[in-house]
Amino acid sequence: MTATMPDDRDFAYGHLKLRHLHLMHLLESEKSITRAAQAMHLTQPAVSAMLKELEAQFGIRMVERTAQGVLLTPAARAALRRFSIALAEVGAAHEEALRAQQHEGLRLRVGALTLATLELLPKALSLLLEESPDVQIEISEGTVEGLTDTLMRGELDCIIGRVGTPWAKAPHEARIEQLKLYDEQRCLVCRPGHPLSTHRRVDLAALAQHHWVLQPVPSSTRLVFDELFLERGMVPPAPTIESVSAHSNMEIVAATDLLGIAPQALARPHIATGRLHAIATDALLPRMSISLIWRRASGADPLLARLRRALVAAGAARSNRRRGARRPD
Repeated sequence: MTATMPDDRDFAYGHLKLRHLHLMHLLESEKSITRAAQAMHLTQPAVSAMLKELEAQFGIRMVERTAQGVLLTPAARAALRRFSIALAEVGAAHEEALRAQQHEGLRLRVGALTLATLELLPKALSLLLEESPDVQIEISEGTVEGLTDTLMRGELDCIIGRVGTPWAKAPHEARIEQLKLYDEQRCLVCRPGHPLSTHRRVDLAALAQHHWVLQPVPSSTRLVFDELFLERGMVPPAPTIESVSAHSNMEIVAATDLLGIAPQALARPHIATGRLHAIATDALLPRMSISLIWRRASGADPLLARLRRALVAAGAARSNRRRGARRPD
C-alpha cells in the first residue's frame, strides 16, 4: 500500500519560529543541548522545551542521545537542509530591507562557471542594467559542484552553468528549475610550433603519448576528456599539471609543450590572435550544456525573471552570431 504524504494544510506554521531552525543548526554543530543553550543565551530547560515543540510540530524525533552527545536523526538532517535555505533567505531579506532603507538597489546573487562569464553573462548583464539600472549584482565563480551546493544552501539566487551530479539525478527532490541557454563546444589546443600543430588530424593514440595540463576531477571537462579514451579502451593520459583555473591552463599551454582541452569560448580569442592552435581530431568532443538554474521557491522573484529574459536575449544573439560566422560568403 502506498503511504500518503501529510497535507501541508495540516501544518501549523504559526507555531514554527526562526529560533527553532537556529536550534537545529546548533545541535548539528555542537552536539550538545547545554552548548546550544549557551550559544542561544537560554537555559537548558528552555532549549529542551523548544526541541519538544519542534518534534511535536513535525511529528518526528529530532535527536538521539548517544555517548558522543546529541545527534540529529536522519529525518532531522533531511529537514535541516531546508532549514538552512530558509535561514539564508531570511538573512538575505534582512540585507535587502537595509538596502531599501538606505535607498540602495535590490541585490541579485549570481553564481557562474568561468565559461559563462566570457560572453553570455556580460551581454546579459548589459541588458539587465538597461532595464534595472539600480540593481546590485554579486557574481561568484566556481565549479559545478561548488556552485550547486551554494545554491542549495540558499546563498545564491541562481547559477549559470550545470547542475551538480547528485542534484541532477534527483531534480524533483532538489526542487530546482532549469532553463537551457546554449551548448558550448570544447576543443583541444597546443601552442603554435608544437609538433602536432603541423598535423591535419591527430588520433587519440597519438594524443595519449603527449603531456597535458588538465582541470582536476570532478571538472566536467576533465571527465569528458577521460571518457574519450576510456570509451575506446585506452588509459587516459595522466596530466603533468592539474589546475582548477581554465584561464591559467590556456596560458600554460601557450608557454609550454603541454596540450590542453577547453571550451571554445575560452580558447577562441587565443586561437584568433595566434597564441594557441586548435588540434583537429577524429574524436567527437561532447558539447557542454549551459543553463540558468534556480530554486523552485525563487521562481516568482521579479529580479530573477528579468535576468532570465536578459540571458535568453543574449543567448539568442550569441547563436545568431555563431550561425553568421559559419555562413559561407
